[in-house]
Amino acid sequence: MSVYNGERYLRKSVDSILNQTFKDFEFIIINDGSTDKTLKILNDYNDPRIKIINNKENIGLTRSLNKGLKVAKGEYIARQDGDDTSMAERIKKQIKLLERNLNIGLVGTYSCVINEKGKILYKNRFPESNEEILEKLMRGNVFAHGSVIFRKALVRKVGAYRTEFKSCQDYDLWLRFVEVTEAANIPEFLYSWRLIPDSISGTRRIQQEAYASIALDFAKERRINGKDFLQETKEKDEEIELIGLLMKKDAGNDLIMLESYDFWARLLIQKNNFKESFVFFSLLIRKKPFRLRTWFLLLLILLKPFKVTFGFLYRSIRKTGKEFLKLIGK
Repeated sequence: MSVYNGERYLRKSVDSILNQTFKDFEFIIINDGSTDKTLKILNDYNDPRIKIINNKENIGLTRSLNKGLKVAKGEYIARQDGDDTSMAERIKKQIKLLERNLNIGLVGTYSCVINEKGKILYKNRFPESNEEILEKLMRGNVFAHGSVIFRKALVRKVGAYRTEFKSCQDYDLWLRFVEVTEAANIPEFLYSWRLIPDSISGTRRIQQEAYASIALDFAKERRINGKDFLQETKEKDEEIELIGLLMKKDAGNDLIMLESYDFWARLLIQKNNFKESFVFFSLLIRKKPFRLRTWFLLLLILLKPFKVTFGFLYRSIRKTGKEFLKLIGK
């Protein structure tokens, strides 16, 4: 567990782990430079299973989790976030599944989304079988990060969380894990993820969508080339800021490049940032000047100001264009 200024829900979260029916574990908690009462709350516990690591300054979730991975002694790594809670049987059931299925290395669970008072807002059901997980993971994350448990040996095989990912570091890790192991989700609501409105901003959502797209690009790239751009960059001892990655990636694989530019262009349009979207459209046109999809999207942007006046025409062009592109596979 990594926690930063989490005093409000920390006790409930910690207690939900200490009260697990499975008792034989070490509980590594990284206090990531908190300035509230987080450290005091942690020091109030007198349980020999708790091991507190104090960061002198806030270094972020990814680096903090990697610190925990380095000192962990157990065969399995179970995650938990500082404002969420786990049902008492969670870890016991996950370890039971892992010990009965040596081919499986990553296990999550269904999860409940709760509000600040602990009331269930809605429930998330995730794909359960490895086949379904492999299929749907290539479209988006199918694990509640805090609910997972995985074999520590996997980290030695594929590496830990990659610090270049400011968010979606878990999605990137799962995409690498499933290349060397099978995965599963237990179809029980064993984890509760707390939705805190103040922590959910539009900027962060855009960032998450961007990093998820990059993680998926890397997975596709590994399927084709055996390595992704970041792995090749690491081998050369170079550093790169991922948000600028789409402007700097090698153009050797046109398909991956086009999908990346296309994602950014569409995302910026959705956020009404038309000026920035044109930067990526220009890259798309430069790469593939005769790609019909690009020109169709550009046409929709140019027509958007007239959407209210010529609504029927706009919708007709949009519908006909999508059907045409689908027909010719562009």
